[in-house]
Amino acid sequence: MAENKKKSIKIEISLLNTVEQTNEYLNEILNQVDIARSDLSVSYEFSEQINQDQIEKLIIIFKSNKEAEKFKDYIEITENMERYKFKSVNISQCESELTRRFSTCSTDSFQFINEDKQTEYIEAIPGDCPSFNNMDEDNILPSLPNNSVHTNNILEFYFDKEIRDVDLDIILLFLENLRKSGGGEYVDYTLDSKKRLLNVEYKSHMNKIKVLNKRFLQVKIDSIEYNIIANEPLDIQSFKQNNMVIILRNIQDSWLRDEIINLYAENLVLNDDSSNDVAKIIKSLIFPNTVYVQYKHNFDLELLKKRYEKKNIINKIKIEYLQAFASKIVLVGLFDKNTKPISKDLIEMYFTNKRRSGSNPYLSIHEREPFLLLSYDSQENCEAICSKAHKIGEHELVVECLYNYELFENYIKEFSDSAKINLAEQVKIIENDEKKSEIKNFKEEENKDKEIVQSKDETLYKLIDKNNNQENKVDEKIEPNIEDKPIQDSKKMQEKNLQNMKVEKLEFKKPYFKIDSVKEPKIKLLKNFSYLSEYLAKQLNDVQSSLELNTLNDRLELNCECTHDLPSVLVEYKEVKKKWQIDIENLIKKFFEQFKIENIKIENPNEVLKNVQFDNTKVYLKKLDDLEQNSFYEIAGYDDDVDNLIIKIQEVENSIPLIVDQIEGLELYQIRILFVVKYIRKLKEKYPNLQVVIKHKSLKISLKGKQKEIDDAKLLCNNILNKINYRDLAIGQRETKFVAKREIDILNWLREKNLECVLMADNDRHLVRMYYIDFEPAKTCKNEIESIIIAREISSDLKQGISDEFTRNFIQMHSNDERVYLEEENDVIYLSGFKTNVEELFSEFIRNSILNQ
Repeated sequence: MAENKKKSIKIEISLLNTVEQTNEYLNEILNQVDIARSDLSVSYEFSEQINQDQIEKLIIIFKSNKEAEKFKDYIEITENMERYKFKSVNISQCESELTRRFSTCSTDSFQFINEDKQTEYIEAIPGDCPSFNNMDEDNILPSLPNNSVHTNNILEFYFDKEIRDVDLDIILLFLENLRKSGGGEYVDYTLDSKKRLLNVEYKSHMNKIKVLNKRFLQVKIDSIEYNIIANEPLDIQSFKQNNMVIILRNIQDSWLRDEIINLYAENLVLNDDSSNDVAKIIKSLIFPNTVYVQYKHNFDLELLKKRYEKKNIINKIKIEYLQAFASKIVLVGLFDKNTKPISKDLIEMYFTNKRRSGSNPYLSIHEREPFLLLSYDSQENCEAICSKAHKIGEHELVVECLYNYELFENYIKEFSDSAKINLAEQVKIIENDEKKSEIKNFKEEENKDKEIVQSKDETLYKLIDKNNNQENKVDEKIEPNIEDKPIQDSKKMQEKNLQNMKVEKLEFKKPYFKIDSVKEPKIKLLKNFSYLSEYLAKQLNDVQSSLELNTLNDRLELNCECTHDLPSVLVEYKEVKKKWQIDIENLIKKFFEQFKIENIKIENPNEVLKNVQFDNTKVYLKKLDDLEQNSFYEIAGYDDDVDNLIIKIQEVENSIPLIVDQIEGLELYQIRILFVVKYIRKLKEKYPNLQVVIKHKSLKISLKGKQKEIDDAKLLCNNILNKINYRDLAIGQRETKFVAKREIDILNWLREKNLECVLMADNDRHLVRMYYIDFEPAKTCKNEIESIIIAREISSDLKQGISDEFTRNFIQMHSNDERVYLEEENDVIYLSGFKTNVEELFSEFIRNSILNQ
């Protein structure tokens, strides 16, 4: 008699997604319904008409009917079907007692897991089917995408915190363990300098796929918990060309205001009709003088290039064109629009929250300091994300699509090391000092609605129970119709039952409304202008509310409490509360709509603010940095007053004339080395807009800028000149002549020795004057000069027997030698210069003269 086989539930889902998307959706669903991946078997059917990496059907076999039903009930919800892009779901039974998978044993065997999770190893039967040890990966994984997607066995692991040096070996053991991570033997690994990005190259492609199926990993080492995300490495070679977007660089702000660039972009793809082909022009927040032009349709790339080559200059400025690609990557700065650093964890939490970011969570994340690269499933999704404004507290995020990775890579290389270090230090401070409180606030806001609903339900249940007890005391014959109702009763039914009861008078807590300056920065105006607080308090009083302002650290909190006489019946109380909250929210929103807060950069604040007049009772200015030039200010106040003040500032800024002046004097030119090091650098740091040029031929320093800048530049020049000392070095006539003739050689020697000194020869007095600022380098320079610069002569006695032609050829051949100077006078050849070079040249003359006698 044949043994009855236990039937399993098979669920077939029709869809059209990639392997990566499908696995992500499946893992998310299993987490939601609390089903382990090991309790089911998964296989795919790929589409033959479309790309090979598109799954047409997902087949899942469950061991337990209960788990299959739970899975089925969840995915058949209409919202979930749309979210996971499922077309249809088919359920059937199949006879399958065992779930088979390949073992990692070295022998040719298969591993079976029975229903009771007992493991058996059964030797493979020789035949046509290849064994585990000699099977190709194409046979093992027939359902993998095409090779263009997976070009290697490398995985990128992103860690939520820095990896400690002592933990690296244990983490690698974890990633190598098949049971824990899905991985296996690896060939090599690399850890980035930030110790949060670990690239591991596995020996087998199957191990890589298994790790990707799990994707979210966790390991705990010595009470430190690492949360890990496994991603495909960032593949910049697979980016497809985007024929609806181009990148233009060297774009001036005035061109955008005057729509010049719109006309230029439209002419590049000019069609036969008269419609505007440009959908929109987006100014880059990251790359300077760069815009992204989005068209309404695909353009002819070759035709666009020809038109660009024909016309690429406007007002003597050449426009640079770059090709755009559909990278499916969103670029997010680790700093906000005011260049204030933001914690990485906050950004990651924000973009994994669909309600806040307005999009599904990213597929993978890659860190390229000081930016995060978020990878999504489509370019359309990326552009939708970048079209919205994103804020975390008071930080307005810098978010834009990555259209050209080479542009981004070059920008990162040019990003100054000092800026990177400064930003890294600030991020570290934020992560240490503010991270806990900000993340706590972030999570509290996420759960706020849930907590409010739960609190309301608990209050309602308590009230219902209390009224039930009162009814029983008054009349035992009355049986409340909500008795023995489960907690899961709908809120509508509970309110209906409550209305039918005799409710005793109760006192309810007064409703309140609270908002802080993080969510609404304009609250700061109430602190700066006291009359606004009084005016708002009067308006709130008209709708029966009080006003209270509290300062919490760097935040200002606005609290409104209801002063209305509250009813004692729950239903009436809820109506009063709801109406009051709506009135307060509308009043607060309308009140702050008449104000504006803007940030503006003023190139010369000292000059500008002296000449700008404004009503400080309606608008205020606040400096945001300590710079003397290119300083940022916050302007806040009434909408029109803020706009008018910005216009006045710009008018005064443009009206300040540029002065052209110069600093003359041979002495200044002679000590130019000290001047460049000590003067130019300090001047450019203080006044970045000032133009400073050294004119060597005319021995002048040219200055172009505002009058105050030039006055300060001259004053700074005099201060440095007054600090410069000099000392005369008494050396020989020939040594002095060498210093005069070989100025470049002396300059290079000083640089090699790191000596901030200048040597100028005085041939008339046979001495060298040494200029310096610091005494110690000057002392070293003096000792070195006296010992290293020498002179020798080749007398007529040594020249006996040597022809004049040989002597002339020798002098001519070595006249341009470095670090040595030759001249003939009164039948004597004088050699002067650095000791080693002089001795070598003297020996060469003697040696060659002997050979030519």
